[in-house]
Amino acid sequence: MKITLISPYPDITAFGIRTISAYLKKHGHNTRMLFLPDPLGDDLIQGVERYGKNILDELIPLCRDSDLIGITLMTNFFDGAVQITRKIKSSTDIPVIWGGVHPTIRPEESMEYADMVCIGDGEDAMLELVSRMEKGEDFLDVANLWVKSNGRIIKNPLRPLATDLDIYPMPDYSLSDHYILFDNNIREMNRELLKISLEASPVSNYITRCGYQTMSGRGCPHKCSYCVNDTLKEVYGGQNYLRWRSTGHVIDELLWVKENMPYVGHIWFSDDSFFAKGRQKTEEFCKAYKEKIGMPFFALASPMTISEEKMSLLVDAGLMCLQMGLETGSARMQELFNRKQMSNERMLKAVHIINKYKDKILPPHYDIILDTPYETDIDKIETLKFISRIPKPYNLQTFSLVLYPGTKLYEMAKTDGFIVDEQRQIYSKSYTMREPNYFNLLITMSKSGRFPGFLFKFLISPMIVNLFKSRFMKPVIKAVYICMKTSYRLVKKLWAGQTGK
Repeated sequence: MKITLISPYPDITAFGIRTISAYLKKHGHNTRMLFLPDPLGDDLIQGVERYGKNILDELIPLCRDSDLIGITLMTNFFDGAVQITRKIKSSTDIPVIWGGVHPTIRPEESMEYADMVCIGDGEDAMLELVSRMEKGEDFLDVANLWVKSNGRIIKNPLRPLATDLDIYPMPDYSLSDHYILFDNNIREMNRELLKISLEASPVSNYITRCGYQTMSGRGCPHKCSYCVNDTLKEVYGGQNYLRWRSTGHVIDELLWVKENMPYVGHIWFSDDSFFAKGRQKTEEFCKAYKEKIGMPFFALASPMTISEEKMSLLVDAGLMCLQMGLETGSARMQELFNRKQMSNERMLKAVHIINKYKDKILPPHYDIILDTPYETDIDKIETLKFISRIPKPYNLQTFSLVLYPGTKLYEMAKTDGFIVDEQRQIYSKSYTMREPNYFNLLITMSKSGRFPGFLFKFLISPMIVNLFKSRFMKPVIKAVYICMKTSYRLVKKLWAGQTGK
């Protein structure tokens, strides 16, 4: 069997399909991987097609010898996946299967375009599907799959979650039959293009050194109402959704990276909550990582998983920076987000633990969610006051809320009439598309953690807030906000040009 796997993600890490590719190869199948980084990236424009005609024309010859074509996608890459699929279906009769978060959450919609949809984890479902196709056997009852057959859709149940993640090999970076969209043409991947792509990735730009991104586990311990992880937990019922690879399995992958990617300067663990590992697993990992890898690394945390002991162990092992979701300083919004246990006091406790290591790690990155439809001015002021209490240094990562389908917050907003145009408000919206209002302007000015505290408190006083939120000042605030955003992008572009990233 020849399986072509396509990723439209801006970041070529694409952990899911790289792991599927490696798993299929392990069992004797041939795979081709096409990385088509969405040309629009986070600058989504409604109604504008992602890929030019020349790119789609170059895509088809690379697909013609395939027995099956798989496309992975999240909601904000839906339009690109539709465009790719339509081109394939109009040019070939090869079956197309969609997988990833969006098909898992919205399989009915996905089946309007694809021949099959994979729901949930895809490795074992894809292996069974491909093996049956190779033998000419019926595959209409493969667990995890929805399949079109004679004008109807067969909806198969989920298979149990794999609890031993070590059965899956490390992601496929073999470069064998890999292709990438680069400079508006699809080119065969080689070592130099891989290096260039990794150096230009978000994780590399974030730390300003080349990073290798991986995952040491799957799932998240929390149930935030805006996050698809909560939805995925419900898809799998009472099964243990949070699972970890063994330390040895992760270390073997990173040893391969050290040997084959000497330009990599740090490791980025993109687990939704890397700090959620228990004490024993953390100790085991830190000991092995320090002895065998010894590279700086980045990880994600939550206020509920930060502890003095874990910080000490991880910093000693090489933790150079972390990112943690604070999201809001409003108790009302914390309840709406199902993060009531992550109160301001609990978050500040975690922040102060992190701050003790300010001389050993880079300034931490703290996430804040903006533009929640239920948020009032009082909620926003509470968040700004909370930000003023965070010890420096730090960097704020601000995200405009995207109400992803399937999440509890999406269902609530849909019921309450906040969602009137899903294409514009969700499918064509990026978390970078922040509303240009006074409160967002203040948070933007506070991103570096260097804004004077006394001035910050003055600007959130009721009298000043009322002044700058007045009808007269709104266009002025909007113009200042847009000017700041444009200047930031220009500086970033110039810096990237000078550094070659």
